[in-house]
Amino acid sequence: MVDLNNNLIQTCTCGNDHDFSHDTMHDIPVLVCGNCGVIHQYLPDWSHDKLDEWYRKHYHSDVQEAIGHQAYHARYENDKKVAMIRLDAYQDLIKENMTGLDIGSSNSAFVHACRERGINCWGIEPGESIGDDSVTIRTTIEDCDLDLCSQDFITMHDSLEHIVDVNSTLKKVQQFLKPQGILIVDIPDYFVESGLHHWRIVQHLWFWNQEQMTQLFSIHGLAVFKVTRPIPGKIVFYCEKK
Repeated sequence: MVDLNNNLIQTCTCGNDHDFSHDTMHDIPVLVCGNCGVIHQYLPDWSHDKLDEWYRKHYHSDVQEAIGHQAYHARYENDKKVAMIRLDAYQDLIKENMTGLDIGSSNSAFVHACRERGINCWGIEPGESIGDDSVTIRTTIEDCDLDLCSQDFITMHDSLEHIVDVNSTLKKVQQFLKPQGILIVDIPDYFVESGLHHWRIVQHLWFWNQEQMTQLFSIHGLAVFKVTRPIPGKIVFYCEKK
């Protein structure tokens, strides 16, 4: 039995808090849930406070540069082009005059793209020095104070896999969405050759497959009605609030 007392994640998304096996996958120490098979990182030296500070102060800049990536503020123009492509793909679901949230909005590229198309979108981002303050709520979804059933849509691009308490996040998402509201979640497709580079220490805490992700959404009253793989190594889930 694995000792979880000091691990960053102590409970699987299925609720299991004791039955895990230890393994190493793609050079990352992981725990495999004995109940549902979901894999998450084994990070015994990380606390919630340490992770929060890492994201607020370091993730968007020096962490990216350390792994050979551009800092997020420097990749805005590329992210804006990607945001427009995403909105084209979402055009039957996210439309002018709708209200929505982009969780983990980073440099605000998707929020800006929405607003240019007449969509009332706000970003939620805990990072201190990233994105546009005029359209960004500086918090996490768990601590966000919005009216229930107030959002037509919520998007999460490359953010859900970074969150420790995924169940609390999805509970909030479900509460904020209007009846028949839309959730769109973009995550790495870890178990194909083109997605193997997404196995990243600390950054990506959870490693779900399509079936596990669909089941998790269903538990939270979010019905998956479409799954796409728009680019190699990524998978997008389209859900409707039941």
